[in-house]
Amino acid sequence: MSFTSPAQQISRRTVLRTTGAAAVAAVAAPALAACGGSKTSSGAAQSNVDKKLMAWPTYTPAAGLHPDMPGTAAGVQDTFLRYPANLIQSVPTKPGDGSKVRALIVTYGTQPKGPDQNQLWKAVNDAVGVDLDLTMVTDADWQTKLGAMMASNDLPDIIMLGLYQLPNEAQFLQAKCEPLGQYLSGDAGAKAYPNLAAIPPYSWDSVGRVGGDFYAIPIHRPRLGNSFFANSDLFQQAGIWNPTPGGLSKADLTAGLVKLNTQGHFTLGTNKVASFGYLTHSGVHGTPNLWSLANGQFSTAYGTDNMKQSLATMADWYGKGLYDPAALTVSSTQCKTNFQNGTYISTTDGFGGFGGYATAVNEKWKVDFVRPYDAGTGAGAKATPWLTPGYFGYTALKKASPERVKMLLGVLNFLAAPFGSKEWELINYGIEGVHFTRGADGGPSKPTDLGKIENSVNVPFKYVMAAPMVNYLAGEPEAAKRCYQAQVDIVPLGVPDPSLGIQSATRNKQWPTLLQQIQDGMNAIITGKASMLSWDDVIKKWKGNGGDQIAAELGAEYSKTHS
Repeated sequence: MSFTSPAQQISRRTVLRTTGAAAVAAVAAPALAACGGSKTSSGAAQSNVDKKLMAWPTYTPAAGLHPDMPGTAAGVQDTFLRYPANLIQSVPTKPGDGSKVRALIVTYGTQPKGPDQNQLWKAVNDAVGVDLDLTMVTDADWQTKLGAMMASNDLPDIIMLGLYQLPNEAQFLQAKCEPLGQYLSGDAGAKAYPNLAAIPPYSWDSVGRVGGDFYAIPIHRPRLGNSFFANSDLFQQAGIWNPTPGGLSKADLTAGLVKLNTQGHFTLGTNKVASFGYLTHSGVHGTPNLWSLANGQFSTAYGTDNMKQSLATMADWYGKGLYDPAALTVSSTQCKTNFQNGTYISTTDGFGGFGGYATAVNEKWKVDFVRPYDAGTGAGAKATPWLTPGYFGYTALKKASPERVKMLLGVLNFLAAPFGSKEWELINYGIEGVHFTRGADGGPSKPTDLGKIENSVNVPFKYVMAAPMVNYLAGEPEAAKRCYQAQVDIVPLGVPDPSLGIQSATRNKQWPTLLQQIQDGMNAIITGKASMLSWDDVIKKWKGNGGDQIAAELGAEYSKTHS
């Protein structure tokens, strides 16, 4: 059973959280198999122990596309410096049967008019061949709505999951949702649904199985998680820009940050849900991704010397005035604005934030990824950037006849059409001349007035299912090159969360509370309200309140599934 690490959760949602409580809930959504409980009478059916594991679809990258800078199996994205001149037809025939298909998804936009008054929605329905009826729930209401839905007998055909920890999710999947292995596994699944088979294996692995089968399809996201972004022009002027991982010492970095920290500017940006960017800086200090795994035993990364050293670094930077003293009251949106307008010279944010920054700045100055610096942790420790599980959420189907399930999978296969396809352009940008006009590189980058209303934010088909994400920044090829090179440099150093694919009932129930304890302790130390000595007490309390039990449960499941 899978678990979504704090790195992935915060990196995909820091821009969406403005309250601490919501942020805590957001960082700990377990994936499917993590929700099944321990291997007891209540969780044995969900465990993968002693079960034959259904194979994922045979990985088959989309054909007919030619990236300028090819990606890698490890997670570097395919990179396109210009929009493809000749779009492919990814799905030859309409997959739908003309019926109504109800889908429940999250939204971060404005509720749109229905398809009878919305040309984008109507065009996608016509192209897919179904009446796609979207119930769009705001992020703030998601847990309440999903809980009510799971308890109801009136289920939609398509259900997005994976945003939050939901009680008994794996039991719900087995009881109410369709096992998908019989349709999607292996070469046959890849042939029938090629766009779903183009989703990278690491995303499927992270979503995981329940009782040996799989019940959901990942909505892909890149492998890099929270990143350290900077105005590299100013970093160069201060003598602290080094594109080689480990090529810049922490001492030299700190001296340069102090030099740049002039009145009205702060060299280190952060916000109230990011805990001073610890997800980035802990990995630079060699901290394992949430857990250490040695000889089949799990131990918390929070208790390592590397984590202590990263806290000491951030506390030192705070004491030198490099962070905004109001950081714990700054919203993620304001933090972004402060970085873009130069109030903050660097910031930590989710990997996906790069495109927004690059577009907003438009090469007035260069936004780039600060490579892991040499943290000087000793004992030959190397940076261990925390990789994400590689998904945003995942999509399940309610139980139905084989014919309907196959039709619904065809709909998802259409919505997963790759970048560079006619279907992808329609789903993400709408109709040329109605919703967009083309920019200098041929891409659909200029929205019409209608396109500013009818778009993929307000009609988010991408949360029903989506193509693997590529690195393409309309009109910003130099920024795309920088993004690609950063991935080439950093992804090979990255480490996954070793608890992915393993169950823990205690984690499912208590993780948000335990994480809040950790972040409260961090914030107190970094801001000088508590000494570094208090961290041992934070960890001791954390372990006693459930951390040790989680580690034991992970170890027990690991030993049974990796014998």
